[in-house]
Amino acid sequence: MFAYNLWQWIAFFIIYCLIGWIGESLYVSWEHRKWVNRGFLHGPFLPIYGFGAVIILISTIPVRNNYFLIFLFGMLGATLLEYFTGWAMEQIFHVKYWDYTYDFCNLHGYICLGCSLTWGVCALLLTGLVHTPIEKLVLSLPAVPLMVIDIIFAVYFIWDMITSAQEAFDLKKIILENEEVQRLQKRLDVIHAFAEDDKTKFQDYLKEKGLEFNKSKEELTEEFQSRLQAARDRVDHRSQKMRKHATRILSRNPGSVSFKHKAEFESIKERINELRKTK
Repeated sequence: MFAYNLWQWIAFFIIYCLIGWIGESLYVSWEHRKWVNRGFLHGPFLPIYGFGAVIILISTIPVRNNYFLIFLFGMLGATLLEYFTGWAMEQIFHVKYWDYTYDFCNLHGYICLGCSLTWGVCALLLTGLVHTPIEKLVLSLPAVPLMVIDIIFAVYFIWDMITSAQEAFDLKKIILENEEVQRLQKRLDVIHAFAEDDKTKFQDYLKEKGLEFNKSKEELTEEFQSRLQAARDRVDHRSQKMRKHATRILSRNPGSVSFKHKAEFESIKERINELRKTK
């Protein structure tokens, strides 16, 4: 475990990405009583498990003969990885692709005590049992074939990350545009709520929203209706165009949520379900 080279580390990463995908896909499929091809990427890989395994292996090298410290270091390293990965993905895509909000002793829904303890147990199993045959397999491969395999995987992995990220950005755009529809609809409802003879109240509303005083209620209504319809058209067009992308992301991550844009996210899910039915 002290003398792995770069190509061997990459091979370990590939293998544990695949093992993680198999394990989580089976677990989520059992939980939802249907097959779920789990993950953010197109391919059968879950990078967080690959990175988690590598971090566990590296962090436990100095304490490989101490089971308690293997458990502790493995748990802490993998938990930190899970937290910052979950946080970063939500900041970038506005969606939580896993959520522990309702689990006992969680932190911002990104990590929870149960999963952290599981990471510790995985560290013990990994270093004491699972890694031994994998290590023998990888170390038995000649240098050149191993390098070729790693390079092919690296090229595919980068392509998969780019295309999957683009799909997630498409979903983010739909969410934000749907939020614009909700916002315009609320503002239009407020305009309709003002009576024609309540000029002072209406002018106060215009001032608060930074709108022009010289526009009548009818002109504002027409303007907002036009903007609202344009926003709806954009959302509908993007939903149709990106249906395949958004459907893949959401179907592979059935537990995904967006608390910051909850109404918009649920609306997107409903729209996609409707499109599926009419397909």
